Amino acid sequence: MDTTNLVTILQASIAPFVLISGIGLLLLSMTNRIARPTDIIRRLLMEVQSAPEKDKGSLIRQIDHLRKRCSILRTSIFLSILAIVCVSGVTLLLFASLVFEVRLHFLVQILFGGSLISLIASLLFLMQDIRITLHALDLEIKRHSD
Repeated sequence: MDTTNLVTILQASIAPFVLISGIGLLLLSMTNRIARPTDIIRRLLMEVQSAPEKDKGSLIRQIDHLRKRCSILRTSIFLSILAIVCVSGVTLLLFASLVFEVRLHFLVQILFGGSLISLIASLLFLMQDIRITLHALDLEIKRHSD
C-alpha cells in the first residue's frame, strides 16, 4: 500500500472517530445518570422498612419511577453503544474497501444510517428519562409537603 492510499484511509476514518468520541461523552453522561437512581433506590428500600404506613405508598411509587428510569437509561445506553458499533463498522468497511479495492458503499451507508437512527433513539430515551426525573421530583416534593 502506498502513502497516498494510507492518507486516504486515515482521512476517511477521522469523521467516524469524531462521532465515536461524541457518543462516548453522551455515554459517560448516561452512565453517571443511571448511578444516581440506583443509589436512591437502595436508600429508599431501607427507608420503606422503617417508614410509617402513610409514607410507604409514596416511597414505593418513587422506587417504581426510579426503576423505570433505570430501564429507560439502560435502553438509551444500549442504543448509544449500538451506534458506536455501527460507526466502528463503517470505519472497518471504509478501510476494507480502500485496502482490498472492493465496493462496499451500500453497506457503509446502511451502517452509518443505522448509527444515526440508533443515536437519535438513544437521545429520545434520554429525554424520556429527564421527563420521569421531573415527575419523581414532584412526588418527592409532595411527600415532604404532606
